[in-house]
Amino acid sequence: MPEPSTPVELLAPAPDGLQVLPVVGLPDFRPGDDLAGAIERAAPWIVDGDVLLVTSKVLSKTEGRLVPAPSDPVEKDAFRRRLIDEQTVRLVAQIGRTKVVQNRLGIVAAAAGIDASNVHADEIALLPEDPDGSAAALVRAFADRGRRVGVVVTDTQGRAWRMGVVDVAIGAAGIRVLDDHRGGVDEHGNELVVTMVAVGDELAAAADLVKGKLSGVPVAVVRGLAAPGLDSGSGASADDPLTGGGHRLIRPYAEDLFRLGTDLAIELGRAEGRASALLAGHGAPDVEVTAAQAHRLLHADAVRTLLSWVVPDEAQGSLRHAYLGLLAARPDATARECAPGHLTASAFVYSADGTHTLLTLHPRVGRWVQLGGHCEPDDHTLAAAALREAVEESGIPGLRLSSPSGPELAPTPVHLDVHPITCSLGIPTRHFDVRFRAVAPAGAEPVRSSESDDLAWWPLTGLPPGLEPGLASALRAAAPSA
Repeated sequence: MPEPSTPVELLAPAPDGLQVLPVVGLPDFRPGDDLAGAIERAAPWIVDGDVLLVTSKVLSKTEGRLVPAPSDPVEKDAFRRRLIDEQTVRLVAQIGRTKVVQNRLGIVAAAAGIDASNVHADEIALLPEDPDGSAAALVRAFADRGRRVGVVVTDTQGRAWRMGVVDVAIGAAGIRVLDDHRGGVDEHGNELVVTMVAVGDELAAAADLVKGKLSGVPVAVVRGLAAPGLDSGSGASADDPLTGGGHRLIRPYAEDLFRLGTDLAIELGRAEGRASALLAGHGAPDVEVTAAQAHRLLHADAVRTLLSWVVPDEAQGSLRHAYLGLLAARPDATARECAPGHLTASAFVYSADGTHTLLTLHPRVGRWVQLGGHCEPDDHTLAAAALREAVEESGIPGLRLSSPSGPELAPTPVHLDVHPITCSLGIPTRHFDVRFRAVAPAGAEPVRSSESDDLAWWPLTGLPPGLEPGLASALRAAAPSA
């Protein structure tokens, strides 16, 4: 939650009331159409200070976020569900076939915000790639036409505890979307401690009263709030309350009291209990166990490892719950045969002085990656799987895993990453990779295995080009102190 401003600056109310006006006569937009030009032609009466409320579906159309879909209803539904899975970062709740998820934009919504309404029968609409950026571009397009406006991008969502759906703001620019009253004092002298008014959502809901769902009116104008617009030099600064509005309305994961649906929370609690019981009953991880017990042990250790991990940031915390959701749904989530996706284990291997990292040139991926791979039946823990893979692929027998919290503590993950891949079984799937930190003895010389095209130490200040997104920063962040 953002800190309250000092002194508190409260938005002035609209003393003369508000007007909510529909923009009628807009066409059925298609990719590449000039949205700003069409709005201007349909509503030449727009004036400085107006706020434009634009349905996200219109932006999905003009920005080419329409996906061709099968015409057969059964095939189309299956295709839509695959799109939902692709756009999902973590499962929040599920009842039957209905999923509430967090999507790649960070928005928690049913079906990841993917929609087949108000588009051609052979299309499905994804949400805009960057709703805040879309809003800012529209603000600037009107500024080029001599109009100072704010823009709110809207989408329809359900609400916990309440029947019905309402429109909410998923993107905004040129208008404050949060009215922060914390630190203010009411007329009775009481200090306001938690009050933050979601002005963006209130505007979105009001606009839908004139837009509707079936009337073919995708844009409305709210007049009376005197939107400041954007300065010519405004960028997407985290400190600028007039940009990045949609993101500001997303409650941080750590502050969300309802981050999991009841059924999923109960299942994860059960999984944690089973994990503790299994691990306590078997003691040391190298005791003799049956194949079935070994599989359950690894699954249990994965649950325990992820639940006990102190995540470094919100994004990694969201990923962790995606992993836990997979583990709750699939007892075989640690096995490579789990086609929808499965956990893998890898290690960021560092030189003894912490200045270099050991990377392998993966023959199937075609780029430099960290050492790691699938979990095997003899791996009773994720950490053991990561260490085994690192030793096998590096040829360094003296590798040791180390915890970022201290050398005397048990190894814990340093990074999570989900990526699509075609496994050695030839099946397209996703790897839910759990990454640990390993340190090599001083002077260690690696030996390339048959699984690698090349193997080399790379300085952290000079990593090879073409690494997967985020790997370079993760390698540097996890490096031990020299």
